[in-house]
Amino acid sequence: MKAVVAVLVLVLVAGCSSARPRARPSSRNPPGSGKASCAELYARLQQVSATVSSSSELLTNSLGSQQLSAGIALEEEQLRQSARLMASAPVPDTLAAANRQLIGALQAMAADFARAKAPAARSDYEAASQAMTDKSAVQNIVDASQKIEAACA
Repeated sequence: MKAVVAVLVLVLVAGCSSARPRARPSSRNPPGSGKASCAELYARLQQVSATVSSSSELLTNSLGSQQLSAGIALEEEQLRQSARLMASAPVPDTLAAANRQLIGALQAMAADFARAKAPAARSDYEAASQAMTDKSAVQNIVDASQKIEAACA
């Protein structure tokens, strides 16, 4: 069970974070400028990455179906909050489509995690794992995150 969840979590986290840390963009740009909104977007992306990474650790350390179910519920909420955060501020026009893609993928993953709660609660780890395995959503998270990072980091 732990191995399956760990692989899923690693895929999700890899999609939400870059391979190497980068410095936060400068906030010296005037509010409302393309550079300022890009910096804000990138900062939100980094926050989402950190949130998803930290809550994902709970899943990999779950002991039993009750703890796993609670971890899945927490991860679902973190994904929903992450989607709301990414939608919460201005986005440069050139990155609007990537941001929408990221929001949609985060929402899709949240729905997948919601579907995984019931099978996890009844110790059906294979069904829970399958519910959380959404290669398309993960790929959309990876693609959108890379576009935002390339433009704003």
